[in-house]
Amino acid sequence: MIELSLRGVLAALMLLSFLALYRVIRGPHAADRLVAGNVILTNVVLMILIQAHLTGHYYYLDVAFVYVLSSFAGTVCILKSLGKGKLS
Repeated sequence: MIELSLRGVLAALMLLSFLALYRVIRGPHAADRLVAGNVILTNVVLMILIQAHLTGHYYYLDVAFVYVLSSFAGTVCILKSLGKGKLS
């Protein structure tokens, strides 16, 4: 039963990621695009963690951790560029 629920959560996260992708493409401002990109990255990390639990391959946790760190570094770089006015 838990497995079925987690598969449903995976499907919902994929749907939400596609909706956020629409916001990345059509977002009126750079800040909207940044937030939508972070939503996608968070959903991908959650999908990796759920898949790791479902398959029992817990080395995916390291992959998710590296993905979160690189996503955070990318967000900080983009925010620095936004603060300097290089991105609109």
